[in-house]
Amino acid sequence: MSLLVLDTSAIVVYVEGSIHVGEPIAEVHGAGGTVVVPVVCLVEAARKVGDDMLRVLIDGPAREVAPLVGERWAAVASGVRVLDRLDLAVALLEASTRRGFLLTGEPDAYGDPGADYVIPI
Repeated sequence: MSLLVLDTSAIVVYVEGSIHVGEPIAEVHGAGGTVVVPVVCLVEAARKVGDDMLRVLIDGPAREVAPLVGERWAAVASGVRVLDRLDLAVALLEASTRRGFLLTGEPDAYGDPGADYVIPI
């Protein structure tokens, strides 16, 4: 696995110290891959947990914070219409357009559009 996207639920579980998120991150890093943290998911997670561990997450090796950019507004809007949440839409868009996988504690929230990308925690 060369690219792993963490959604809001995965970020929260990571901050809580779960090995179920830490191990996949270590595997991706060990394989020379990248862990992507969408900024929208990071901000949503910050509403639930403290900033210190969020900083540890994003400052780790092989991490990328993916911005929400204007050029992708139409794709994001389509995702929000289907998934009904901005954070889910952004995370799935990152995984699907970059041919990666999406680690989540909410696999059912992605429904059919996420079937090929979702890895449940």
